[in-house]
Amino acid sequence: MKPSLFSLLTAILFSTVAFQATAQENLEDALSISQPEILRPLEAQGFSLADLMNPGQKLGVVDNSVLSKSNFKAILENLKSEINLYQQNNPKAGVGLAFDQRLFDLNYLTHARARFVLVGVINRMDLGYKDPNHCGEIRFIYRLAYNVESQGVNVASRLPITINLLLHQGNSGSQQGCQEIAKRWQTVNANSTAQDITSTGPLNPSVFNPAALKDLEINMQISRMAASERPDFGGHAEYLLKAYEWTGQSFVETTLENQIDRARLQADSSLMNELAAWIAVPQNLKAIDDGTMILPKKFLAKRAISIAPGGINRSGNRLFYGLLPSSATEFIKTQSLQNIKSSTALLRRLNESTCVGCHQTRAIGGFHFTGRDPQGKYAGNSVFLPGSAHFMGDLARRREIIDAFASNKTIDYSRGFAARPQESRSQKLNGTGLMNGWGAHCSTGKDPSFSGWTCAPGLTCKTLLEKEDSLGLGICLAETQQVGDPCEMGKIVTTEFGKDKYTRTSQKLVVTLPNAMCSPQSQAPGTRTGGFLNGNVRTLSCENLPAEASCGPLPAARPGFNSCIGTKNFDACLKEFSMGVGLRACDQFNPCRDDYICAESFESDRGSCVPPYFLFQFRVDGHPKKAVAPISQAK
Repeated sequence: MKPSLFSLLTAILFSTVAFQATAQENLEDALSISQPEILRPLEAQGFSLADLMNPGQKLGVVDNSVLSKSNFKAILENLKSEINLYQQNNPKAGVGLAFDQRLFDLNYLTHARARFVLVGVINRMDLGYKDPNHCGEIRFIYRLAYNVESQGVNVASRLPITINLLLHQGNSGSQQGCQEIAKRWQTVNANSTAQDITSTGPLNPSVFNPAALKDLEINMQISRMAASERPDFGGHAEYLLKAYEWTGQSFVETTLENQIDRARLQADSSLMNELAAWIAVPQNLKAIDDGTMILPKKFLAKRAISIAPGGINRSGNRLFYGLLPSSATEFIKTQSLQNIKSSTALLRRLNESTCVGCHQTRAIGGFHFTGRDPQGKYAGNSVFLPGSAHFMGDLARRREIIDAFASNKTIDYSRGFAARPQESRSQKLNGTGLMNGWGAHCSTGKDPSFSGWTCAPGLTCKTLLEKEDSLGLGICLAETQQVGDPCEMGKIVTTEFGKDKYTRTSQKLVVTLPNAMCSPQSQAPGTRTGGFLNGNVRTLSCENLPAEASCGPLPAARPGFNSCIGTKNFDACLKEFSMGVGLRACDQFNPCRDDYICAESFESDRGSCVPPYFLFQFRVDGHPKKAVAPISQAK
């Protein structure tokens, strides 16, 4: 029976919700602007996508029918070619629910019913090592959104595509110039206004230069398959990554940073030998160890496809899988490096430095920054945290670099492995899910490179996904069962690069929590799989929730949801077929497990962890196709 609004509110108010987190501090201060109430007026003041990618034209906030006729036109044509190529290689794919493999609908990129919304301004002074003439980068992140009338009702959502507009930060490499910019960023916090950002903050015209436009990057979910089509992983999504360089007149396709062209390297033994030799150069090896590697363009590709779920455990996200001869990595045993202590760890570092490896390490499907949703949207299709666990976990390191710039101190640009914050700069994260709390990445002791990856007291490191080249890594879980725990363990078997099969290795999990259950598919006998990868423990209602749980909507909780999606818009189906249950709570210090997203819950200060494809804004299918309406309300 569906709980009444009164019973839901009573459960929320009186259940035990003493969720353990590092209180009060905002990790985003000085590093990220993600509040919609700040970003919307910034768009109107010259920071819309149309304004920044069309310097000097002052187009303002425009819909995609206008944007597609600007400098975006060349990018759009390139994306059309990419979609055509993808469809040639996947002839059974198409737009809409009628297809087993559903494609992104490119019509949204030209229609008046959609536009790109500013969802984040990111301070990347920590990338100052890339160009000594500048103070790192400033990045403007945009998400595609639409607002249409469908079947007589208004339907608004975002779609799984981001545009990352990169600008050089600072007009010179002088320490004094960078110092001023850093001090301006230090004034940015959760209470800042758009006026603050453009006057005393980093977007003041005296320090922000729109002519410093550098690149435009696109991350787009190009296709998705439902769990019924890929039951082993509980679904399948692929993300197209592209980059375009600003020439001063237009955007032209360019190589992706550190994204090796695997096929070309395999076909050219001379080029492969050059890459192996480049890695072994002491100066380059130190950069690899420090996480500041910049591969020469001759090794790089101009397109990439990343895969979810499964993160960097998927072979398709590990471009160096089976690529280099053992002689190219075994030498590492004779080296004395800070982070890398084995040849397997060297490959891990190389893999996570590529675009696909980075985008799939402690990520939300294929994204690291999705932005927040405006308050008041239905929780069933709304994002609570703007960034992934990797994004949040790296902010402490980035903040130290900003403060060093501001204090005119020597800058240390090094970083640890992507799956866990750099310990020497992240002590304040101890006990949280970012570092060594529940869900954090940890080591079972197999590889010395990760010997410091221990769990907080009361937690144990358990391997969820085994694979043949495992580093002995797992996640920290409580010794007693909790809401959000995985329901199954498994193994990924790779027959060849890009072809993985997931097999469940654990037997039916006995749920010991009261009023709780595991994902239904994980309760099947034997090793049958289905549903989202590894599943999760949840309660059956929002009454008497344990501290680690929050009350959130569970889509498809009642029979008929999938049939509804085929006939009605998703907003109506979400409201009709969702119900409140106890899900793993999340905040910026305590993120969700890998691949899960921190969605809005029925609570104000915490979100709920759900598979990202439960939110329609993170799937290409199920959206209105033919409805057209004004764009004025797109958010």
